[in-house]
Amino acid sequence: MNHSAVIERRARDGQNTTGTRLEMEAGMPRWVDDEIRNWARSQWEGDWPGPRRMEQEAPDWCEFPPQPGHDDDDEPVRIPVNHERARRVDALYEALPLAERRVVQAEYTRRADYGDLPAHLRQDKACRVIGITLPYYKVALGSFKQQVWRAFK
Repeated sequence: MNHSAVIERRARDGQNTTGTRLEMEAGMPRWVDDEIRNWARSQWEGDWPGPRRMEQEAPDWCEFPPQPGHDDDDEPVRIPVNHERARRVDALYEALPLAERRVVQAEYTRRADYGDLPAHLRQDKACRVIGITLPYYKVALGSFKQQVWRAFK
């Protein structure tokens, strides 16, 4: 039985990939989500192996501290990407079937496509767009998180 068939069967049975109830996800360590978010940030950054090059030359001088109204005041603080760890998550992502990749995209890299919907409504909409059931969505997402957990244990 292939990976997708196992996921589909367990979704019908209301189980995640370890055979426990779907609610097991509540016991997932917070750092698993942090690793996936690190990977998601890397996907928005550009080509591997790291950040895009600066588009402008560095200024000849720098005002310190920045003056009020400075251009950088409006930009949120960028969290740096750990590219080595992002590559490990990317290898897991690339091994997923297409439907499961789209689940991960809906939760992390393409979340803005679903507006500011609460999680349950975003997941319902994503299921309709992807063409899968909500139990399958939740099991696929939980399975990916468990794979990340095992990869970094």
